[in-house]
Amino acid sequence: MTRLYLHIGLQKTGTSYLQNLCWSSVDELRGQGVTMVPEGRIETFWLALDVRQRIDAHDVPRVGRSVELLPEQLAAVTTPSALITHETLASASAAQISRLLEACAGHEVHVVVTARDIGRQVPSLWQEGLKAGRSDTLEEYVAELRGPAGRSGTVWRRLDLGGVLGRWAQAVPPERVHVVTVPGPNGPREALLERYCAVLGVDPGALDPNKAGPGNPGLGKAEAELLRRVNERVPDRYRRRVPYGEVGKRWFAMGILARAGSAPVRLGRAHEEWCRERAEESVRVIGELGCDIVGDVADLLPDSDVFEDTGGPDEAAVLEAATRALGAVLEERLEQRLARRAGAAGAAGAAAQPGAAPTPRGVRRALGAVRRRLGRD
Repeated sequence: MTRLYLHIGLQKTGTSYLQNLCWSSVDELRGQGVTMVPEGRIETFWLALDVRQRIDAHDVPRVGRSVELLPEQLAAVTTPSALITHETLASASAAQISRLLEACAGHEVHVVVTARDIGRQVPSLWQEGLKAGRSDTLEEYVAELRGPAGRSGTVWRRLDLGGVLGRWAQAVPPERVHVVTVPGPNGPREALLERYCAVLGVDPGALDPNKAGPGNPGLGKAEAELLRRVNERVPDRYRRRVPYGEVGKRWFAMGILARAGSAPVRLGRAHEEWCRERAEESVRVIGELGCDIVGDVADLLPDSDVFEDTGGPDEAAVLEAATRALGAVLEERLEQRLARRAGAAGAAGAAAQPGAAPTPRGVRRALGAVRRRLGRD
């Protein structure tokens, strides 16, 4: 029997950092008795899509067989433990959890939940929504969370620590549900890794934190507002996981906007009491369920310093962010143009070398067009 750790999130609780480090340390983890399952990061993403029933028409057929393939993948594990990690699993419904656990039958399942104070998590999740194509303001986002229907919506499911623990603790014994708290804003960064490794039974000293890279970088207030306004101009048909995820999120938001960092996004102080009430509620649920706490539950209570008194984004800062972004886009386009031109010139020169093999008529025509184009440029 393999001890199987399911790290299910929550979102924006250091999951990208931990996942990057684990996937770049596969051999080190295996040496300490932990195998990453499935075999790669993309396959893990596919598994999460299949579990959450979020398969898109653009996905390859293999995605829809991910849960079906999981028992065989677990059977192939030769180490005492295995690790599956994806942050969207936290939002799984009771039926989705049951289906996943059926595929894990015969193994000792432990659920690992990384949790953070809601005062910092809410603005981070709002940014993730922008990176997925949303265009609501932060105040509109919070109003949805605090409104009458907030707790029944998909947005709240990503934040509701008590609800997540309640669903998973119905299927897995609470003592095998491990809540790993993210240190507060002034806490040591290495504490999260140390706590996470303590659950997995891994020596954190065997892992190199530098391998984690930048993780999932957040946007500053100006860059987030710029992305929000741009999203308003993008037709709805493009604001889907495919194609927005690759272009809007990874290329534009993470590749262009995240290079610069304006002032961080913070919740208004008017929401401080609400955040504290929700955090205290989560702490009560943890105690009532009897989940294993790794860290300090005080980390889940928001510090007053994470809120701000000021209003919306500064227009001058948004304009500066837009100017920087356009400059970066133009620079990237120019570099691509030079690279293509150099490649075309190299191909034309090679074909003109004495003794070069004869080229088919169509290729000769194409090369001729390239030479004429280069001559005009």
